[in-house]
Amino acid sequence: MNISKLFELQRVLDDRIVKEKGLEGVNLIPIKKLALQVEIGELANEQRTWKFWSNDRKPRTRVAKFPTMNYDDIKWHNPVLEEYVDCFHFVLSIGNDIISNIKGYTLDLNPRKSKDIVQQFNSLFHSVYWMDGELEDYEMLLDEFLGLGEMLGFTWEQIEQAYLNKNKVNHERQENGY
Repeated sequence: MNISKLFELQRVLDDRIVKEKGLEGVNLIPIKKLALQVEIGELANEQRTWKFWSNDRKPRTRVAKFPTMNYDDIKWHNPVLEEYVDCFHFVLSIGNDIISNIKGYTLDLNPRKSKDIVQQFNSLFHSVYWMDGELEDYEMLLDEFLGLGEMLGFTWEQIEQAYLNKNKVNHERQENGY
């Protein structure tokens, strides 16, 4: 995964949104933190294994996108991966806000994993909540988020391709007044 490329693609999208929505000079980090928490919740909802009360705890990794009459025409998608990538947009966006002011900064990726998926989600929520714009806090958040991706079984290639696909959709949404 070329994370530098993803940071740059996210910067282009963010710059577009800020300009088109008239948000120049607005501190968006608190709003992005809330958006990230909402997306993490949506990801957890699709991941499902933590739903101890349910008989249906299988992660939503292969779901028909549109109903069809013919099985061969079904377009499949992976809601867990899609939600993970929705989160990744905000993780990258927050990182751009924090890292952009640090000259010569080199990102060192160290995925961090907890003992189980529930603890990983809880740690990630905690990191988002307590992050106050400091580089160390962001690095912890990024490492935990990348660790979650590994725990969910995604490859770097899957994540990057899904991000590229969603980034394109997000630009199309901006063109259509989303």
